Amino acid sequence: MLVTLLAVSGMSATLSTQASAAEKKPSASATGVVNSASTKNLLDFWTDERMRAATPEALPALPSGKQAPEQVENVLPGLASEGSLPTRKVSGPTGPKAGLLAGSRAERWGRQGSMPAITIGKIYYTRNNGTPGYCSGSVINGSNKNTVWTAGHCIHAGGGGAANWFRDFVFVPDADNGREPWGRWTWRYANTTNGWFNDHNWSYDIAAIAFNPQSQRGNLQDWVGSQGYKFNQGQAWTGVNAFGFPQDGFGRTDMTGNDLWYCFGNTTRAGVFDDRMHMDCDMFHGSSGGPWLQDLQLSRGWGYIIGANSHRDVDGNQNPINIVYKSPYHGDGAINVYNDVSVR
Repeated sequence: MLVTLLAVSGMSATLSTQASAAEKKPSASATGVVNSASTKNLLDFWTDERMRAATPEALPALPSGKQAPEQVENVLPGLASEGSLPTRKVSGPTGPKAGLLAGSRAERWGRQGSMPAITIGKIYYTRNNGTPGYCSGSVINGSNKNTVWTAGHCIHAGGGGAANWFRDFVFVPDADNGREPWGRWTWRYANTTNGWFNDHNWSYDIAAIAFNPQSQRGNLQDWVGSQGYKFNQGQAWTGVNAFGFPQDGFGRTDMTGNDLWYCFGNTTRAGVFDDRMHMDCDMFHGSSGGPWLQDLQLSRGWGYIIGANSHRDVDGNQNPINIVYKSPYHGDGAINVYNDVSVR
């Protein structure tokens, strides 16, 4: 794996590289960026007004005349880990009153203050064009205890180039209509696959961000818990929850982007020559990067990340034309991104 590191703060950038056994697989290899802005400056930058002005990420279009390269074979051994509970007691209900009832039509999660909601939040950032944006993401179990899983198009515009990195990332776990019970967490490192970074390849729309511990709370994962993961273990899963903060959806006018929603269903492989995953779910803009959790048990509050909200078929105005939400297969690309970010 060829990992390229860029230091980003305004216009400054530096380069370094490291190699691994996956070097022959450029699409699944990883490209990262290092933050050099101070925590204070980031927290000062994200005023309440700027956060309210943030808009959900639109789906970048492949440049005219350019075709995304084919997927590469996944050859790395599967990788898995259980989730973790917060180190201090968290009280409160762990899910909707009636259990996991939502199908393809998303419903409000409606039980903030406990897992899994406290591990899922909004990621705010400044786009490469200078406008404020947001996506969804989830704390994932990592040795650095400060890793958030999301989509590649939530950290980089795609199509190559250091200028296309987003910046100023902050994570707000358990965000709910302006409430931020677990505070704001500032970033130190972000990473996506080369397949997304270079080629807008939706099969590699995968990313993770390492955040800084807070001076009073310590590590993010210790404070809110984390979700587990199962990578390179197939596309067909039953009993999957998709979470996110959608501002709109397929035929929906009741979403605002300010609260947590979820769908519940099964996933399938996109096709014989397409290893992406499909799930029927009507969430859209704003839910990008939200986790697909398999085997989420309300008694413990964590499940296993097997995918993430990525993209869907849209018309010329970016309106969804069907109910199918798509995730890249979390195979070698996910493993390479995770291995790089989770130790930062």
